[in-house]
Amino acid sequence: MKPEELPTTLPLFPLEQPLLLPGTVVPFAATELGERNLVDDALETDRYVAIVQPLDDDSPAARSLEGRPPVYQVGCLGYIGECHETDEDRYLVLAGGVIRFRVIGEAPCDRGYHRVVVSYGEFLDDPDQLEAELEFPVLRDLVRQRIEANDSDMDLSIMENMAGTEIVTAVAHAIPLSPAERQVLMETPSLRELESVLLGLMTGPAGLPSFDLPFSRPS
Repeated sequence: MKPEELPTTLPLFPLEQPLLLPGTVVPFAATELGERNLVDDALETDRYVAIVQPLDDDSPAARSLEGRPPVYQVGCLGYIGECHETDEDRYLVLAGGVIRFRVIGEAPCDRGYHRVVVSYGEFLDDPDQLEAELEFPVLRDLVRQRIEANDSDMDLSIMENMAGTEIVTAVAHAIPLSPAERQVLMETPSLRELESVLLGLMTGPAGLPSFDLPFSRPS
């Protein structure tokens, strides 16, 4: 589906981790009534949902939103591929990332969750860049070295079959990034730049990217 054919009014699901980027699939649990209503409504319509990192309610950024949902303003459109009721009143959902968006407004909703109006205009190149198969060889090599150094029995062929954005999400989930740092990845103008941005966040005092060294914080 072309970006101009995608819905611009979406149910909002705040999700801190894992980071949903285009080309990745992440799980999330819907346990509250409003969250389950959101999933039910999405499944009954087009299966699309806006996935965005939440903001701390007391943060200056959240207070500046003046009553709008306390979330970062750039997120990723998710398509619900699977939904399972694992326990009573609990859904486990798998959503695939399609394209990033910017929240530009809020729409009425009386179902216990927020609906937002979004614009895809800043990220129209996302689908084409995914089609170009982002390789991210430096990140892949770092992960391979990490696995081999730990004598892990993980099948490295699994990593070879992962999309570049899946590698980014996996690494971002494995290292101690703050929500603000994960948001830096989400708001990277081009998906092609994700490798260099993540390597910059991973760079320690020795000037080399590492899983273990203290990570620099963006100024």
